[in-house]
Amino acid sequence: MRYDPHGKRTLDLAAVAIAAPIAAPLMGGIALASLLTQGRPVLFRQARVGRDGEEFTILKFRTMTPGTEHHGDGYWGTADDPRITRLGKLLRSTSLDELPQILNILAGQMSLVGPRPKPRDIVDRYRTRYAETLRAKPGLTCLWAIRGRNRLRRSELIELDISYVRSVTLAGDLRILLETVPVVLFRQGFFTEERSEGWMEDVEPDPA
Repeated sequence: MRYDPHGKRTLDLAAVAIAAPIAAPLMGGIALASLLTQGRPVLFRQARVGRDGEEFTILKFRTMTPGTEHHGDGYWGTADDPRITRLGKLLRSTSLDELPQILNILAGQMSLVGPRPKPRDIVDRYRTRYAETLRAKPGLTCLWAIRGRNRLRRSELIELDISYVRSVTLAGDLRILLETVPVVLFRQGFFTEERSEGWMEDVEPDPA
């Protein structure tokens, strides 16, 4: 039996089941803290592009003041962005804002490991470069998350995504999962004031 997709799905469900006793109360605590300090909505929802170009709604804990994602640098936020709430800064720096994506995994829209899902406008902007990466189900963590994260430029992110989808294996996924742990714990490769969207976008968009 090929690991992808059947074995990969088995790993996703088994890992979520094992993590549930810790993840469920942690998510409940974060949701309560968010409700008490930030009000509603607790979750942030956004359309993302999944496997084979199919769109789904990604879930995150809200980290910005409601409605401000369309101002300033948009969804791009540096460490001192005033739109990001106090709780939001903590959630982003620890990646705890991504925890609700466990529900996306249970729904079969995402996997534990895979290229991070992008908004439609990003996929359309670089559609020929991202075409190959859409062969894989998007992931909660990915290869570039352990290779530099937000210190990488667009060309490097695409190259690592393509490298992953060309060789999806159980050993590879387990390695990425294990290496993600210290990256998150020690907050490696997160946004700093020195990074900007303009700095990151080093790839020419596809012709309209």
